[in-house]
Amino acid sequence: MNLPDIMLGISIANNNRLASLFYRLMLIEAYGTGVPKIFDSYKKEKVKPRIETSDNAFKITLPNRNEPGIDTQLNRSEKPIVELLRQEGRIKRKEVEKQLGISQSMAGRIVRDMVDKEILDVRGQGKNTEYLLKD
Repeated sequence: MNLPDIMLGISIANNNRLASLFYRLMLIEAYGTGVPKIFDSYKKEKVKPRIETSDNAFKITLPNRNEPGIDTQLNRSEKPIVELLRQEGRIKRKEVEKQLGISQSMAGRIVRDMVDKEILDVRGQGKNTEYLLKD
């Protein structure tokens, strides 16, 4: 079997008894429908499943659709900072303090963590340090 066969939904069971048992237990709907359904479910997604093949096997890697963007990686302190950055374009640590109502050291720690996580870029230094969303 080759990749075009798999994409067409052609199926060859390695263990017919096991496949038949799964079908009777309603753990599978039908033979050969899985791969086409997977690709159909990812039609509107930016990142598509990836198939790797060898002479004896194939592997499908499914992108995580539950983590569509930066917002899902953020904790509750980081989300308002990202929202502010989307509105303002760039911010300073002092604005983070005001936005979250926290101390200078806590604001500094949060933005440093966000820089370490590669969420933010840093421009300037000292009092002139500004933070921007990473491209």
